[in-house]
Order: sequence, then C-alpha cells, then structure tokens
Amino acid sequence: MSIKQIIVIDCPQCEVRIKSEATTWVGDAEEHAYVLVECPSCHQALFGATSVFRDEYGNWGWDTAERLWPAPAVAALGPSVPAAARRDVSAAQKCFNHGIYPAAAVMCGRALERLIKEKTGKSQMLAKGLADLKLQGVIDERLREWADALRVERNIGAHASDTETTKEDAQDIIDFTVAIFDYVYTLAEKYDKYLRRKSPNE
Repeated sequence: MSIKQIIVIDCPQCEVRIKSEATTWVGDAEEHAYVLVECPSCHQALFGATSVFRDEYGNWGWDTAERLWPAPAVAALGPSVPAAARRDVSAAQKCFNHGIYPAAAVMCGRALERLIKEKTGKSQMLAKGLADLKLQGVIDERLREWADALRVERNIGAHASDTETTKEDAQDIIDFTVAIFDYVYTLAEKYDKYLRRKSPNE
C-alpha cells in the first residue's frame, strides 16, 4: 500500500532512534505492517514491523517499529535454559537495543533470581542465593564473582542512584548472564551426555 508516513526505528549503525519516511508498506490495513525505510544519516536500509491504527479523527497512526533487519544481536540460549529465563534475557537485549541500559540490567537480575529459585528451591535475596549456589557446587568462584557484579549493576538500575548504567556495563551484564546460564544449564547438560555416552553400563 502506498502512503507517506514517518516511521521511528532504531539504527544499529548510528546507535540512535531515527525518523524516516516510509512510502510503501505491506500488512493488515488496521493492524500490523512491515516497512522498509532508509536512515537519513548513514543511508542504511532498515526493515521493521509496526502496528497501524486509526485515531478518533480517522487519521493513520503508526507505532515505533521493531527492527527486524539488520537483525539485533541476540545471544542464543540453549533449550535446556528455562523458557522464563530466556524471555528475561531476550527482554534485556531488547532494552539494550533501544538504549534503555538500566532496564537491561534489571531484566538480567530477574533472570538470575529465577536461576537461584530453581536451583535452591526457594526465593531469596541475590547475595544469599549466590552464596548457596556456590556452596552447592552449581557455580564456581569466578561465576559467583561475575553474578555478584551483575547483582550490583541490577541494584543500580533498579534503585535511585547517582551512578549510571552505561552501554558497556549493560553489554557486559548481558554477556555475564548468558555465560552463567550456559555454564549451569547448557554445558552441564552436555557434560552429563558425555558421561552417559562414555559409561553406558553404569
């Protein structure tokens, strides 16, 4: 469908949200649409999905588009990681892609809380839960230190503080979170499979 409309979408090259005019879109007339626009600064093509609606005056309205291409960098968590934790990490990555770095830290902390609850059998404060995971041998000392750093950054993001969560902080936090879940779930599962294959009669 041909119609001129200003689309808001994030540009990975410029690392900012931009506004660009879409002259063509496809999709449901009053629901969802896919748009192809050009960043006015770097001229990169951006493909995204948005919601389309009419306001009370019958005018078209367009929500901020979610970029589908170039695709955001998304760390793949293995299928053995609980679905709720995967959703938390995915939400953290979306916050990061939109420059909402404190929220990315908070969502990673939430994922870590899920890990603690599943492995210890109870909800508890992050500091105590991490200590219990270390005592149980679920994580080693280095991972405990990583997770504790994540806990501190989560607290900065969740509470009023003069300290800002930077882009670099948020990226490190997401990387740490993915590493912890890979270690606890994915690598542990692979090692168990290895042991069963090497000792089939035991």
